[in-house]
Amino acid sequence: MPHTGDRIRRLRKERSLTQEQLGELLGVKKAAVAKYENGTVTNIKAHNIIKLAEALNTTPEYLLGWESDGDIVRLPILASVSAGMGLHADSLNNEAIGYEPVCSDELGAGEQYVYLRVSGDSMYPMFIDGDLILVRCQTSVDSGSYAVVTIDNEDGVVKRIIYGKDFIELQSINPMYPPRRFEGRDITRIRVFGLVKQLKRNF
Repeated sequence: MPHTGDRIRRLRKERSLTQEQLGELLGVKKAAVAKYENGTVTNIKAHNIIKLAEALNTTPEYLLGWESDGDIVRLPILASVSAGMGLHADSLNNEAIGYEPVCSDELGAGEQYVYLRVSGDSMYPMFIDGDLILVRCQTSVDSGSYAVVTIDNEDGVVKRIIYGKDFIELQSINPMYPPRRFEGRDITRIRVFGLVKQLKRNF
């Protein structure tokens, strides 16, 4: 059964942090982080557990073992997606800039999910620059859904997608960005990467 130190070490490595870098985030020395990880310090103070959880994008409950490993899944965070990226775990993990924990009961069995970091203000105020969105990877969505789509094989964007008889319209929430309508053969320029399922925002 992994202890708190094992969880700290695993999450630190997944985020490509050194012990020294994690210590800087916590305001402690590298030696203190090493003691946390090897179990020398077993009674980590509550305020340090909270800082550790924030730095490692997890919860104090998980670090302390109050949530079992089986209940937590760490999904890749992607800075961007493109039409050429295959929807396979290996390719997504190779593109990951980090990982985010999520409870497994929030995910559908046999389905693939990633987190994507929102860029820009076209979907303000619902989606803000820097937000994390949980995306279920799929190649089609219902009309009216919020989805991650690519246009002409460029980086994916978050939009509300509307299907008409002979068109696809991508709608922004920010009124400064008018809808983009694709008709006829131009419809093939659009590719759906996935359905937006959840928003996560750190204050």
